Amino acid sequence: MPSEQRLHPASILFSLGSLVRSFALPGILVVVGGSQGWWGWQSWLLWLAIPYSIVGIGRYFTFRYRYEPHEMVIRTGFIFRNERHIPYARIQNLDGVQNVLHRLLGVVTVRVETGGGQEPEATMSVLPVAAFEEMRRRVFLGKEEAGEIAVSAPERALLQLPPRELLLCGLIENRGFVVLAAVFGVVWELGMFDRIMGQIFGEEEVSGRGLVRDLWRSLSGGSGFPVERIAIPLAAFLGFLLLIRLISMGWALVRLYGFRLSLAGEDLRTELGLLTRVVATIPLRRIQTLTIREGPLSRLFGRASVKVDTAGADGDEENKKQREWLAPIIRRDELPGLVRAVLPGLDLVAVAWNAAPPRAFRRKLKQWLIVTLPIALPFVLLLEWWDLALLPILFLWAFVGARQSVKHLGWAVTGDAVLFRSGWLWRQVSVARFAKIQAVAIHESPFDRRAAMARVRVDTAGAKDLAHRVDIPYLPRETARELCDLLAMQAARTAFRW
Repeated sequence: MPSEQRLHPASILFSLGSLVRSFALPGILVVVGGSQGWWGWQSWLLWLAIPYSIVGIGRYFTFRYRYEPHEMVIRTGFIFRNERHIPYARIQNLDGVQNVLHRLLGVVTVRVETGGGQEPEATMSVLPVAAFEEMRRRVFLGKEEAGEIAVSAPERALLQLPPRELLLCGLIENRGFVVLAAVFGVVWELGMFDRIMGQIFGEEEVSGRGLVRDLWRSLSGGSGFPVERIAIPLAAFLGFLLLIRLISMGWALVRLYGFRLSLAGEDLRTELGLLTRVVATIPLRRIQTLTIREGPLSRLFGRASVKVDTAGADGDEENKKQREWLAPIIRRDELPGLVRAVLPGLDLVAVAWNAAPPRAFRRKLKQWLIVTLPIALPFVLLLEWWDLALLPILFLWAFVGARQSVKHLGWAVTGDAVLFRSGWLWRQVSVARFAKIQAVAIHESPFDRRAAMARVRVDTAGAKDLAHRVDIPYLPRETARELCDLLAMQAARTAFRW
């Protein structure tokens, strides 16, 4: 029998660290909130941490794993023993996560995931880095022997992002609100928010109320415009926007530092992170939908981003999000090559798009007007007659928005995939291969039936509720039926593989 291997001895340290993180805040609340300090009955609840510590230490001494010719065997437990046999060919993801302490000790947390279940098949905290590389090698060789991947497939780099691209990604994404939200919570709890806003807006009791009241009086009563009182808040607001962008750029640099995407056989491998280093695997056969996103700033800088939806185990939500971002940022001229590597045979440049029918504009204009009317109503009821000049601007915006939205709406069918694009300011293109289609449906709302239209929706195994998917609206009823029959027939002819 092959020799069994243990976790790294530092596993005990990380287990106790997890215990400290779990009990730190409740412990502080118990001690501070207890009427008798450390000797109150509440403090005895902290003794519950002792069994937890024993379990964490015992896990190190009872966790074993070994490599068989075609599978990996994991044994856990002392009183209740479990033995899991995981064939190499069934391992979909073999991910490693390293924070700063991991790198100092030369260890890594490993997650082993297969195609089913809501949790990883095994989480090994922690293994030596050399053991993780050996595990990757054995799993890779096991897949070769099972015919899952090409024999001795070389690793090929598809995308590497220098720091300049990462800073540009942060500027485009603008994720600084995540950090500022945490800072705002601390400032609010300390009671500093009213004092800061009072200094900016010139009123201490209620932040910004005096400025808003003066602005309303000037607009509705025709009094002088409060230029002096607007200058400082406006400068503070612009500084706030600049601060958000800078924080977002720094956050992207730390989170995505050293980003590298490579292809080895049938597996994509991503590496990223400055403080917490993540090594994730994306099997090509698990990619269900590929989505290309472009915002206004992305198009200004000639960039795009690529995201994929995968099938299989959900696992750690944060780790899954890391895998789904295939390319946080990529140059437009490099995009077709990346798509061809991930979806062989698909040429984005040669795709023949079908435009939305002319009647779609009237349908879309009505939707925009429904949104515009509630915005325009306060101007009609409360402002002076000359302020009604804003109404044509709002209706013009609705007209332009509807026209541009329909202009950028389209769909296409290639030899083995269906594509759908939508969006005006924020454009998205989704691709679903026939082999990944789970179901095809036709939907008709009352408005669709009145206009003799329908929409075709394609469901895949990895589709999210809020994700951009192949959902084609405003199709003539006959076209929708023909497209649905074609996609259903093509999906039935292909064999689905997890």
